[in-house]
Amino acid sequence: MKHLPKLVLCDIDGTIVNTNWDMTPATRQLFMDLHDKGVWTGIASGRPVDDISFHIAKWDLPFEFDILVGLNGCEVVNHITGTSTLTHTLTGSQLRQAVDTMRQQGFEFIPFVYQGDRIVAEEISEVIRTSALKSGKTPVQGSLDEICQDNAKIMLRTKEEAETIRMEQYLAVHPIKGLKGFRTQPTLLEFAHPDISKAVPLPQIAEDLHISLEDIMACGDTSNDNEMLKTAGIGVCLANGTEDTKACADYVTKLDCDHDGLAAFLHEQYPEL
Repeated sequence: MKHLPKLVLCDIDGTIVNTNWDMTPATRQLFMDLHDKGVWTGIASGRPVDDISFHIAKWDLPFEFDILVGLNGCEVVNHITGTSTLTHTLTGSQLRQAVDTMRQQGFEFIPFVYQGDRIVAEEISEVIRTSALKSGKTPVQGSLDEICQDNAKIMLRTKEEAETIRMEQYLAVHPIKGLKGFRTQPTLLEFAHPDISKAVPLPQIAEDLHISLEDIMACGDTSNDNEMLKTAGIGVCLANGTEDTKACADYVTKLDCDHDGLAAFLHEQYPEL
């Protein structure tokens, strides 16, 4: 790679934070270096933008990220243009269809959604409680009727990765019409609009910034990053990433997210950083 990209867009979990959900000093310095070189920086996450902002505040960077892509591409905040959009939401009946279909197949999980400053779940397990608190949200137990209201997505938390994989395998053969199911964490399966992905906003972001898709580097680690890595001019997968995501990437880092894989990769590729 000869020239620095003009925008570096990164997933959070498994990409720029370690398995303890902390951003290490080396990764923090990477973003400082990119900013100092005039490279725009962005976050692309399955989390809503308010959740992303909560995490960013903990990283204590002296500047704001230029682009925030939330809810796997449904939500976009562009701090350069001062614009924000929300698209590709689902109806409550669609969320209920996802839950009912998967339960009819005997899968075991806890359904939950983001609703403003709350995470509403059918059961408050320790994993959901921890996730909510680390996101600055309040965990609230609710019925399926309360959970299945119009939203960008619904999430199904399993007890073990093997169950999530079985669910993913079932959906590969029996997709649910009008929904896309995909794994975003070892024990988390999400359902969203079939036309949405983190890649969907990229052409508009490029147009708004007066750059090409070739000028964008996208970095991630798992299935919901795949389309983004393929669409951006440069796709980078972390060493800890899933095999399907590595197959979509132009580059795979030598080190994982617990050993500053992205920072080491970028500093190796671009000595000027």
